[in-house]
Amino acid sequence: MPYKHFYRGILSRIIFIILLAAAATYLYIEMQSVTFSILVVLVLIGAVINIINYFNKINYWIASFLLGIENDDTTLKIPGKSGNKAIDEIYKGIERLNELFKKTKIDINTQEQYFRSVIDQSATGLFSVNEKGRVININPAATKLTQLNAFHHINLLKTIDEALPDFIMEHSDGKLQSAIFENKYGQKLLFKLSEINTSHETIKLLAVSDITKELDNREIDAWIKLARTLAHEIMNNIAPITSLSQVISGYYKVNNQIIKPEKVDAKMITNTVKGLSVIEERGIGLMNFVENYRKFTKLPEPHFEPVNLSALIEHMLIAASAYDGFSEITIHKSIPENVIISSDEQLLSQVILNLLKNASEALSTENIIDPFISLKLTRFGNAVRLEIANNGPQIPPEIKEQIFVPFFTTKENGSGIGLSLSRQIILQMGGDITLSNGKDGLTVFVVNMEVNG
Repeated sequence: MPYKHFYRGILSRIIFIILLAAAATYLYIEMQSVTFSILVVLVLIGAVINIINYFNKINYWIASFLLGIENDDTTLKIPGKSGNKAIDEIYKGIERLNELFKKTKIDINTQEQYFRSVIDQSATGLFSVNEKGRVININPAATKLTQLNAFHHINLLKTIDEALPDFIMEHSDGKLQSAIFENKYGQKLLFKLSEINTSHETIKLLAVSDITKELDNREIDAWIKLARTLAHEIMNNIAPITSLSQVISGYYKVNNQIIKPEKVDAKMITNTVKGLSVIEERGIGLMNFVENYRKFTKLPEPHFEPVNLSALIEHMLIAASAYDGFSEITIHKSIPENVIISSDEQLLSQVILNLLKNASEALSTENIIDPFISLKLTRFGNAVRLEIANNGPQIPPEIKEQIFVPFFTTKENGSGIGLSLSRQIILQMGGDITLSNGKDGLTVFVVNMEVNG
């Protein structure tokens, strides 16, 4: 402020106004000079306006200070002493506040630079997109994987996959979503999408990473496991056939010469029949194995239609009651009524029935006290979750990763096709099956599916 002494400035203005008022009165009454009195009155009005402005300078300055803070400007100079103790205290408080804002601004800028450095050096691609589909921020890793830059529109991602921009801009209800897209170079890119709501708009946050090697390694592992399982199963059937064929052939040959018919006795015929029976049995087993493999590799395409999942589960419980020992198992249910999803009812029935059959067989392998199967159906957002748990023996950790491998089985008469086929069905319908250990040592199979298929 131009006035260092507040009281002196106010007092001088008041005295000046009083003198102008007296002069105007004197000129008008005593001197009868209307013109001069009007001039003095005009000067008087100016003096009044001046004192009002003098008072308002503090308010204007405070308003300017607050406007500067609003616009992230802390360079406003604090006035010196005004001559008024109360006003000087205001100035001191504002100066402390201004210094605090400066320090906060420096801290924020430092943190922003730190996080920007961390993000830029991250091996994972990170970028954000506004509601108009424009890239706001992007780090070098994301630029390398997507060829996007700041302010680019995500429609450019159609060069990777036509569906990728729609995946990003679809409303995710605040839930983390992920999907894999393959670009023209054969890279498999995993996009993880989340969103944050600001006061102005919803921002999409994306992380992108190249998982080609990881998927290729998993695919190789899966093929190796499948090849081992196929070899094991085929050899289990071929070995006895080959061995018995050699034994039976030995009955009728001596020194590589076929024996005469009169040398064939009843014992040789009996052993031959027994051997041929075993060969037939092994041959049928091999044919069944091939048939199961055919089923797995030629799974029918699902036909989606509205399915009352709640009613379907009840029907499958009735169907499962035909299994041996099922009537001795207690069933605990938490199934809300009329949960409608879009699915293939026949294929989904096959999955639920297989999980109930496995649970029933697990409970019959040992003397389980109070055996039970628990079914819990939960709906959240656009998805449903079905948990089928039992209190039978837990699956050992070393084979957890193998139970969904085709033809892998720990059962003496099992085909090893049930769980792998069930998972294949659910994957085709956009869901998944996982195994977890629940509370109190329960074995829990979890089926996750989308409501709309």
